[in-house]
Amino acid sequence: MILFRLIDQQRSKSQPKCYGNILHQFIIHCDGLDRNHLLDHDRFSRSLPEALSKIDQLQKKFGVKVLSVAEPLSLDTSDPNVFLNRAFKYLLANHELLNIRKRTSRGIRQAMESGRVVNNAPYGYLNGRDDQNKPILKVDAAKAIVVRKLFEQFVAGVPLMVLRKNANSMGCPRPGHSSMIKLLKNCLYAGLIRLPAQDGKPERIIKALHEPIIPESVYWLTQEILNGRPGQKSRPKDEFPLRGILRCDCGAHMTAGYTKGRSKYYLYYQCTKEKGRSYKGEIIHELVENLLEQLSFSAAQVVKIHDYAKEELSKAINFKTLALKAKQKEFSDVCSKILKLEEKMINDQIEAQTYKVWFSKLSGQKSALERGIAELKNENRNVFQQLDDALPILTNLKTLYNATSLEGKHLLLKTGFEVGISYDGSVLRTASINPALVDNYLKIKEKRLLIVEQPDAFLLNSYSCTA
Repeated sequence: MILFRLIDQQRSKSQPKCYGNILHQFIIHCDGLDRNHLLDHDRFSRSLPEALSKIDQLQKKFGVKVLSVAEPLSLDTSDPNVFLNRAFKYLLANHELLNIRKRTSRGIRQAMESGRVVNNAPYGYLNGRDDQNKPILKVDAAKAIVVRKLFEQFVAGVPLMVLRKNANSMGCPRPGHSSMIKLLKNCLYAGLIRLPAQDGKPERIIKALHEPIIPESVYWLTQEILNGRPGQKSRPKDEFPLRGILRCDCGAHMTAGYTKGRSKYYLYYQCTKEKGRSYKGEIIHELVENLLEQLSFSAAQVVKIHDYAKEELSKAINFKTLALKAKQKEFSDVCSKILKLEEKMINDQIEAQTYKVWFSKLSGQKSALERGIAELKNENRNVFQQLDDALPILTNLKTLYNATSLEGKHLLLKTGFEVGISYDGSVLRTASINPALVDNYLKIKEKRLLIVEQPDAFLLNSYSCTA
């Protein structure tokens, strides 16, 4: 290596400490370069404007002249020929830097086009090497189970806040609300790579070489749900199971929280519109549990439900083959449309944005059809046995409500009372009730556990298999 010499042309014997300060400043401005060993001026910097700016700053601000051992101490750095010679060296170094960046960018692009991931592995994967010693993602079996569960729960309707809580409990830390959305939008989990737009070519989704954690159909269904998902208005918690379900009789939603008493904290549900409307949570929880207990089906009703469900399931199985053929034909048509769309894009017959919009739309349709076909093919032969095992639970809805998770509680209440329930301080109300519960409601109406805001004549005409 060639030694760089730093000469302070303004240093005098009366200022021995000045040179050390200047040298220290030079080291700082060189951004951490080795203070003793540099090859040449092209090692000083690969950026032409940055190098000339640094040298000019050192000369004017600190009175320092930068020389390599290949240059004499008496070299006049203000000579135009010296400036031209240095500028040419820096220009060549800058040219080489740009070539390196271009080659690197091209190599990354080619690797991605071949289906390889060149970045750090996301949660659920590990960075590894294949038989050709090329980078490839490898599935982390333990973490992949967590990722798979998160996608399945989201598709099943679990809210993002609850999903993030579940992720943290399973060892997948998601510190922010957007981090969970980022995970659900990552197409790498479906064995896909998002190839960004470049040189006039649109953004594309291509098949990757690594093993997927989730089916592609689940990924596209997740994107459809995310794109059509309304804003999250309520954040339910285990201790507030009715938040998001319960309304005030004025029509506003009810929030929930704890209020400090003399000796302990008490749970209250409070109207978000009128602050004076606040009700004890224990009372409302007890009312809901008593209501579910009274609405539970009798053994005779369960037998009727069993016979009705068995008949309907038999009809569904008979029509299954026809539905499968119809979906397979529709799937074939969508695949043909995707091929034609790609041909038009390759032949520059459509714009990049148009391709991107239609590709995403058709891919969503394709994945939904693919999922539907898989569900039709994978017939559960034990469906009648499962029916026999599940129906007895309906004889005690209170026990089912208390035993299930927060998501299960919401699902049960929304199934029974589609538009939710309201509370006026004395009795629960609802605008509509599930037809299957109408018979039981009419039997307990006099107990005033619930008021359905519909005429009895309308309720009597509601179809129920338990009558």
